[in-house]
Amino acid sequence: MLSSELPQELHFINFVLKMGKYLMCKRTTPKPTHGKEISEKGKSNLQFEDLPADLICTILSKLPQKEAIRTSVLSSKWRSMWTLRSKISLDGGAVCGSRRRGQNKYCQRFINNVEKVLQNYQGKMVEAFGIKFEFDSILVDNLNKWVSFAVSARTKHLSFDLVPIRFARCDDRFIFPFELLDSGSICRLQHLQFSFISLQPPSWFGGFPNLRKLELNLVHVTRKELENMLCNCCCLEWLSMVRCHLKDDLRVDCPMSHLAYLLISCCVITKIELHATKLSTFIYEGEFVPIVLNHTSKLVNAHIFIFDAIFHHVVASLFHGLPNVHKLTLCIPDLQLENLWSLDNSLKFSCLKHIQLFAHILSHGSDKILYLAYVMRAAPFVEKVEVHFASGHSLWFAQEGPLRHELGHDEYKYLKNLCVTGFKGARGQLEFLLHVVENATALDVITVDTTERMLESDIKNDYLCSIARQTIELHIREALPPKAKLFVL
Repeated sequence: MLSSELPQELHFINFVLKMGKYLMCKRTTPKPTHGKEISEKGKSNLQFEDLPADLICTILSKLPQKEAIRTSVLSSKWRSMWTLRSKISLDGGAVCGSRRRGQNKYCQRFINNVEKVLQNYQGKMVEAFGIKFEFDSILVDNLNKWVSFAVSARTKHLSFDLVPIRFARCDDRFIFPFELLDSGSICRLQHLQFSFISLQPPSWFGGFPNLRKLELNLVHVTRKELENMLCNCCCLEWLSMVRCHLKDDLRVDCPMSHLAYLLISCCVITKIELHATKLSTFIYEGEFVPIVLNHTSKLVNAHIFIFDAIFHHVVASLFHGLPNVHKLTLCIPDLQLENLWSLDNSLKFSCLKHIQLFAHILSHGSDKILYLAYVMRAAPFVEKVEVHFASGHSLWFAQEGPLRHELGHDEYKYLKNLCVTGFKGARGQLEFLLHVVENATALDVITVDTTERMLESDIKNDYLCSIARQTIELHIREALPPKAKLFVL
């Protein structure tokens, strides 16, 4: 086989072999003496299988499962070399290729291929074991068998990434067999990834005491079952829930003292309430629901994507739920702004330093853009503010809306960086910019961009953009603090 025909991953192995030979030659070649030349016999003919087993395992673990298995055809010595991998990841698309026959034959081919792989791992430890395939009821017995294999292989990272068959019933999920787990496997598991699975833990199940990461996608579980499981995963650091419809509160009363990352996306829930003192990243995507994370003193990033909501309702809710956030990203595709509204002055984002607002303004909201400034009033220590507008054509030089003097005087003492994109010359946008510039004496940089960065495909009108830039130069530059720099894009 020519070098250019090798899979790309095998070039990494060739590089390791060459480096190994070089280092071994350096180690075994005798030092030169006067009048004598170095003998070529001092060089070592290092082969791949001569490398330490842990290094071979590391090299092979860098390859996809299919490519690792393909190395068995290179020579007789390589025939079972790939089984030194401590990770098994079996994807139906990679293992079976494209589907050319009926569903039953396709499933059987996948089962046969998985069994051939697992036969080579009997009695060996497998650190990570993953299955990715379309779920079909004919797979249930084999899926249970593969769970048993993971238990016997002392697996620490278990992934069952199942997907529903097209047009299949969404409630016909694989029921995870908790009864096949023993005390050793329950304590050993550190990472679980479940997709299109039903979790029905028995009454005796006490959680996974050493679980660090839990990823749930399209998983069916009740509020009580999930709460009981999370309460007993005392080492959990990462929790991701995507399209898991509790139709109830996501509440965990006991402290989750190690949880650092939380993602809730497209889940049907009514409230989120957790006690996670070390939470540093929180991502929520979905309908507007109350969020209560009061004890998160180390919350660095909060990304809130709400499909449809009234702006001040969201802000007021976040006061109570995320009072200690350092960076807040708020995106509302159908943003609804209301006329002047007041906030409780006692409620402040006392740690908030960076605000990102993604505001999709429809034609009926162009007269209320100025009221976006109210979120800044509640962040007395904010240093950087980004506002990314998206509007299509509805905002071009819209003249509706109040003037900035109606907001009164504010002081943004610590604000140093202001960035606005999607500027269309609308009165509300201009008044917002002037309000901030006139009240931010420490401002260093202000960037105004006529491109809608919020949208990937922004159809620009060069003529209108040039007029919008002229508007910025005419009104903003003369209002800048002495040391501030203005960039118009």
